[in-house]
Amino acid sequence: MIDFSKARRAMVDGQLRTNDVTNSNLLDVFTVVPREVFVDQAEQSVAYADRIVTASGGTGRQMLPPMTLGRMIQAADLKLGSEVLDVAGGAGYTAALMAALGASVTLLEVDDIQAKAAEQALAVAGVRGVIVAVGPLSSGGKKSAKYDTILINGRCESVPDSLLNKLKNGGRLICVYGSGVSSMVRVYTATDGAIGEKRLMSASGPLLTAFSRSNEFVF
Repeated sequence: MIDFSKARRAMVDGQLRTNDVTNSNLLDVFTVVPREVFVDQAEQSVAYADRIVTASGGTGRQMLPPMTLGRMIQAADLKLGSEVLDVAGGAGYTAALMAALGASVTLLEVDDIQAKAAEQALAVAGVRGVIVAVGPLSSGGKKSAKYDTILINGRCESVPDSLLNKLKNGGRLICVYGSGVSSMVRVYTATDGAIGEKRLMSASGPLLTAFSRSNEFVF
């Protein structure tokens, strides 16, 4: 039987601490949130490996590697009460981490099946403070909502204005952007109506078809 607690500590020490994830609160959260609860049962044995795995729910939604996700959440610089949109949140692992940091999280998925799986996994993990919503990933959830952080759980070949426009002043959208081996984590910051961009690190992630170039002008 796998000792998931030991695997979790090894992930934090071997993947996060050694790759510039330095926020102590974030490291503590990674140590306690049970990633295996959010991973498809067939892949639970590699839940803490430094690789893309499949989320529970049976829809094929994939999860970012822990090190990539850790750097992305750290770049969000979340504060207590930060309003966050978790796009393509799968079974809720990213949302669980951010909620544990004190954020108010809305997880957005495209269908009821994956949304239900997220609600179940979050309940099993004892996570509170996450709202699960269903709708097009590029919609940004509730029409009138604005967010301090939007985190996209996957690789994008385009980022629609419909999401960037959901950022509060000073808000950040964080995603893996690019094609294949040239993809990078990018941080987009809204400042007085303008969008700035910072390239954080090279990274890989599962392509989200909602943000592929073929859908670039479909909002």
